[in-house]
Formats: sequence, C-alpha cells, structure tokens
Amino acid sequence: MSTTRSPRRHVRARRRRIYRIRRAVVACACLLLVLGVTLSARGSLHALNALHEQAAAHTGSGIWSSAMSPYRAPERNASPSPSEQTPTEDERTRKQREEIAALEAPLTDAQRNEIYAKAKQTAQSSGALPTRMTYCIASRGNVGSVDHFANTVYRALNDVRGWPRAGVVFAQGQSGQCDVTITLAEAKELPSFSAGCSEEYSCRVGSDVIINKTRWDGAVRHWFDAGATLAQYRTMVINHEVGHALGHLDNETPCGGNQHSAPLMQEQSMFLKECSPNPWPLDSELWSTFVGAEP
Repeated sequence: MSTTRSPRRHVRARRRRIYRIRRAVVACACLLLVLGVTLSARGSLHALNALHEQAAAHTGSGIWSSAMSPYRAPERNASPSPSEQTPTEDERTRKQREEIAALEAPLTDAQRNEIYAKAKQTAQSSGALPTRMTYCIASRGNVGSVDHFANTVYRALNDVRGWPRAGVVFAQGQSGQCDVTITLAEAKELPSFSAGCSEEYSCRVGSDVIINKTRWDGAVRHWFDAGATLAQYRTMVINHEVGHALGHLDNETPCGGNQHSAPLMQEQSMFLKECSPNPWPLDSELWSTFVGAEP
C-alpha cells in the first residue's frame, strides 16, 4: 500500500484549513466589535454622568435650561382669568347705573352754586333775554322719597346743553313761591290733574309739570331699543314737560328722519319715527315765551 496522498484527500485537507482560518477571523472580529461597543458605552455613560453633575452644580444659577428639565404638565389656575369670567351685569347696565347715580347724587350748596353759575353764564351769552324760572318739587301717590328726583331735576334743567341756551335758568324754591311745580306722581294719579292726562305718560297742566313714576322708572321700550339710557330718558322728559311751561307745543318741529336727533318737543315717549333719541333742545327750539325774574 502506497503512503502518498491522493489528490482528492489533499483538496479536502486544504478546505478544512481554510474553514478553520475563516472561523478564527470571524471570532476575532466579533470579539473586537464587542470590545469596542463596551468601551464606547462606558465613555458615553461617563460623559453623561459628568454632564448631570455639572448641571446639578449650576441649577441654582439658572444654567439648567428648561430644555434639560424633566417635563411637567402645565398647572391649571384654580380660578379663571378676568377675561374668562362671566360678567355679573353687561356694559350697558353698568353705564346706566353710573349715569343715574351721577344725576341723583346729593348736591352741596357749593355744587348748586357752581351749576347755577355755569347755567347763568350760558343764558347771558345765548343772545336771549336771561330769565329765571323758580320751581317747587312735590309728589303724589306712592312714589317714596323725592330727594333723588329733586337732584336730577336741578341738574337736568340747569345743564348748559339744555334750556339755558334759550336764556332760561332754574332755581328750586319753596312751596307757594314757584312759577311751576314739578311733581313725581304715581301713574294712577295722573288723571287727577286733568282728564287730558293719561296713566301712560307724563303731563303738563297749567303750572303743574307731572312726571309719571312708571315712565321715570322704566322709560319706554323703543327708547332702549334705539340705544338710549334711562338717565337720558329722565333728562328728556323733564326738559320736554318744562318746555311746555316755556311756551312750546308737542311736535311743533317735525322729525328730520335719517337718524338725526329728534326734536326735544317731539313726543319721544310715544314714537321716534326715523330720528334718534335726544334729551336736549335743538338749535331751532332755543326760544321761550316765559318771562320770570332776572337771574
């Protein structure tokens, strides 16, 4: 038997050597890969720990940014902001309360004198002969105190936007010494002044100017629908009814329409037509037939 290897056995031995070499190379590569990953992880962990330590050391100085801070859900306010709160009363109601309070506020002697002085100056520069109308304040029926009513009347009549522009100023007098008596009356009492007076509206009979308490408290619906206030209505009804005592007639000046200001002597409690609510005499209404004492 010969000892020389056959060609086939030689090829097989060579293949086995190559296979063993490949396995060794792959094993070395895997070992190197594992070693590299381990070293990299240790380095990253060390760097991260160093970063946290540095950040913790500077937290109090503000260097720790919000981006590095843990996320926290935003806190919800226990109470809503003012813009989210539902108002207890709308803007229009607040405005009306303020206007009425300003008209009703108590008047000191100094305040009365100041208002009267401005009215007198306006009357003297009006071009008309200045005159003074003295009025008394009264009540009829269940209307309560008339103190607020009296303060409102004084302010409305002597406002420089009103009848002082026609040369007339107004002074409150004592009973029996007045040119006119301005009465705040319960609605059911209106016909007691004259059959021509209605429980629905205010009225003027001779030297009596009667203000309907129901209208005083609530005006009329179309007045509010037109955007006017209760304080403006009260001013209008005083000036309108006293205007009769100065010689004016209802609806003597027609409404101009197109939302122009209504004439003061238009019966605005009944209708506005195409005009806007107006508590003051127009320029065309600045006249008076009343002759009283010198201011």
